[in-house]
Amino acid sequence: MSAESLGVSPLSSNLRILSDAQLRQIHDASLEILGRTGVRVCDNEALDLLRDAGCSVSNGDVVRFPAALVEEAVEQAPSRIVLHHRNSESQLVLEGEGSYFGTGSDLPNTLDLESGERRLSLLSDVADTSRLADALPNIDFVMSMALPSDVPSETSDRHSLLAMVANTSKPIVFTAWDESGLADIIGMAETVAGGTESLVQNPFLVGYLEPTTPLQHSQTALRKLLMMADKGLPFVYSPGPVEGATAPVTPAGALALANAEVLSGLAIAQLRSPGAPVVYGSGSGPLDMRTTVATYVSPEFMLHCKAIAELGHHLYQLPVWGFAGCSDSKTADLQAGVDSAMWILWTALCGANLVHDVGYVESGMTCSCEMIVVCDEVIGFARRLLGGFEISPETLALDVIDEVGPGGEYVTTDHTLRHYRECWYPRVFDRMNHQSWVGAGRPTAVETARQLARKAIAEHQPDPLPAAMLETLREMVAAADERAGIE
Repeated sequence: MSAESLGVSPLSSNLRILSDAQLRQIHDASLEILGRTGVRVCDNEALDLLRDAGCSVSNGDVVRFPAALVEEAVEQAPSRIVLHHRNSESQLVLEGEGSYFGTGSDLPNTLDLESGERRLSLLSDVADTSRLADALPNIDFVMSMALPSDVPSETSDRHSLLAMVANTSKPIVFTAWDESGLADIIGMAETVAGGTESLVQNPFLVGYLEPTTPLQHSQTALRKLLMMADKGLPFVYSPGPVEGATAPVTPAGALALANAEVLSGLAIAQLRSPGAPVVYGSGSGPLDMRTTVATYVSPEFMLHCKAIAELGHHLYQLPVWGFAGCSDSKTADLQAGVDSAMWILWTALCGANLVHDVGYVESGMTCSCEMIVVCDEVIGFARRLLGGFEISPETLALDVIDEVGPGGEYVTTDHTLRHYRECWYPRVFDRMNHQSWVGAGRPTAVETARQLARKAIAEHQPDPLPAAMLETLREMVAAADERAGIE
C-alpha cells in the first residue's frame, strides 16, 4: 500500500507549526551544538572515522563536527526506504507524509487479557501481540511489545525476534541488546529472506537504535549502528530526551539538542557507508515535576514530534519516526482512549512515516492488547477522515436525486446499494440503539476490544514459516543461549 493510498499526504502538508526560516534556525542551532559543545563518541572505530573526516576530538572522546560534514551526510542519506512483508509483494513506502502505524517494544509489564491484572511480560506475550497485530487491518508493522521475563535476559532479543517472525508476516522493527545479539538477529533475518542479498534488496525488518541523551553515543549503540550501515539495512536512530531532566525544559532547546544527536549519528553512519538507510526521528516530552514521570502524552511531546516531522520532511527529506496510540493511563480506560485517539490523528496530520507505540499504557511501561484493538479502529477512522471523498457525476448522484424527488427515500436505490460499503463501519465502537445495546448485555468498547483480541489471538493463523526454516531459527537461538552459558 502506497503512502498516497492511505489518504494522509494530501491533507497533512497543510499543517505547519514552524516556518522554513524557523526550521533552518533549529538546524543552525544543532550545528552550533555539534561544532561548539560536541558529542561523546564511545567507540574507537567511530572516532577514527570522524578524525579522518576532519572532526576534532578532545578529552579522548568528545567530537566536534564541521557543519559541512553534517550537511553532506544529510544529502547522502536516502529519502525513501521500502519495507516488505516477508512473504508477499505488500510494501511500506517510507517517504513523503504517508503514515504507517505499528506496536512498540520491550515493555516490562502486560495487562493480562484474561484477568485484566498487571503482571510481568512473558515470551508468549510477544507471540500473542504479534499474532494480534498480524490480524488487524490497520496495524502495518510489528514490534515485540513485551520484554519477556521468562527467558534469559542475555538472549531475550533473539527469542523475541523468533516469536515475532513466527507470528506475523508484516514488517518488523526490532531491538538488539548488543553487537552479538544484532549479528544473530541479522543472521536469522537472512535465513528468513533467503540470503544476505535478498534481505538487503527486500528488507522486512528495521533496527531500533538510540543515542544517550544528552549528547552521547554509547559503544553499544555505535557498534550496532556501524553493523547496520555495513549491512546496508535500515535502522532508526532516535533519542528519547526528557525535557527538564536530560534536555532543556524549553521545547526549542530540547528539539535543537535531540536534532544534534540524530544528525551526529546520521553522519557516522554515512561516513561508514554512504547511502546507509536511516529513519530520522526523536521523541521528547517534559518531566512532570509533580510526579517525576516522563510524560508520554502532553502537548509538548506532540509538538516535538510535529517539529521533528517538519525537519525530516521539509528540510532533510528523510523518512520520519513517530509516536501514536500511547497513554499515560494505567489501564484501557477513558483517558487511554482519549490519549491514543489524539495521538493517532495528530501524527497522521504530522505525516510521520513509521509510527510506533500503539497499545502502550502507563507511560511506556505496560502493554494492553485491548488498546491495540481500539487503536486499530481509531487508525481506520483517521485514514477514512483524511482520505476525503470523491466528487464525480456518480458521487454527485444528480440523476438519483431527481428520480427520488422531494420527500422520497434513498435506502432502496441501486445507488445506495453500490456505495454504502464505502462508509466507515466500526467493530469496537457502539452504534446500536439503547434497546439493542441493553439486549446485547450493555457492552463497553473495552469489553468488545478484549473479546476481539482474544478471538484474534486464538484463531488467527499468520502465514507460516516453512517447518525446516523454523527449526533452523530455533537452533540459532539455542546456539546463542549456549554461547551465553545458558542451559
